Amino acid sequence: MGIKKFDQERCVAGCGICIDDCPMDVFSEDPETGKAQAAYPQDCYECLLCEEECPAKVIKISPAVVRKVWYPYKNT
Repeated sequence: MGIKKFDQERCVAGCGICIDDCPMDVFSEDPETGKAQAAYPQDCYECLLCEEECPAKVIKISPAVVRKVWYPYKNT
């Protein structure tokens, strides 16, 4: 699923942490506002670096796959 929420209004102009940290170059700087924007959200592979490092906490990532743990020895 990737980027669930990105609140550009609360984004700190010139911060650029998400732009620098993203290994997939999902974010870029908006030339008009100087704030980050999710330019390629479809390329996000949910590493969570942007969400963890954002000082303004404007990014929320939603994992595409929820892993279930199966215990073969567990009694049902």
